[in-house]
Amino acid sequence: MAARKSDHSTMAAGPARWATVRVETDNGVYVGRLYVADASKRVSDVLSDDSQFLSLKDVSMNDGPYTESFMAVNKHFIRTLRILDEGAPEGPRAVRRGGTVQA
Repeated sequence: MAARKSDHSTMAAGPARWATVRVETDNGVYVGRLYVADASKRVSDVLSDDSQFLSLKDVSMNDGPYTESFMAVNKHFIRTLRILDEGAPEGPRAVRRGGTVQA
């Protein structure tokens, strides 16, 4: 009996990235960083997934001077979303084990 090769190796997720987006709703305009878990996915994939909210980090509201560290925007209230920066994929994270740093 021949061993069957798994197709999972071709579906491996790429490194994550943070895209900077401008989100317009009926109540305001928000500029923040959107987490894209897989670098091979697009911002539009995150926008059209099954989750009800869009999670943003480091958000400024209505071009104001203050930023919120986190904000969840209900996707049903989004009028437009513009990508300001696609974001670069994150590199491997270093892990400290026993006094040494390993990548």
